[in-house]
Amino acid sequence: MTAPERPELSLTPDDVWSGDGKGDQRIAELLVAVHALPTSHTAEEAQDLFWQIDNVAVVQGFLYPAGPKVLPVLLAGLGSATPAGRPVLLNAIYEIASGSPSHRLSIHEREHIQMNLLQSVDAVRAVLIEMLFHGSDHEAHTAADLLALIFTAPQRFVMPALIKPQEFQDLLTALSSQPARQRHLARNAGLTVPG
Repeated sequence: MTAPERPELSLTPDDVWSGDGKGDQRIAELLVAVHALPTSHTAEEAQDLFWQIDNVAVVQGFLYPAGPKVLPVLLAGLGSATPAGRPVLLNAIYEIASGSPSHRLSIHEREHIQMNLLQSVDAVRAVLIEMLFHGSDHEAHTAADLLALIFTAPQRFVMPALIKPQEFQDLLTALSSQPARQRHLARNAGLTVPG
């Protein structure tokens, strides 16, 4: 599996949840967690690191400014992730990629953030497809959820042809229990699905 090179990450206290006034401490913990999660040695260690990310970058589904900043670093860690770290890393990626930007932002700003998140995830589409077919059950399930975010984006999302026709058919079949998402996938790929 190949993934992008890890980008540099710089955060400010305004980027993270700091309702307790510990923004600087939370940034330090977040930076450690983002870099350590992919190489976790145990599931417990990975889960602890996940919460250090989840509790400050995306809280109860609401995205803080740190979320979009840490997502490329997390995605870059997929290629070298350990078996213990990879499932939890995928969970962290999904939580951020599916997070809701602040309602204080304009609809245009929220849509821009969401599309940037999807484009970041789309950059590792080949890795996700590989996990879909060759990962553990948990990895395959989360990879499918991430691919569904890309392929069924509410806005038109231009998708370069990357997957093989059979893989595309497998994705359509996997989404057959979710007809709306299946139609979005077909629309984004320039196809029509009967029904």
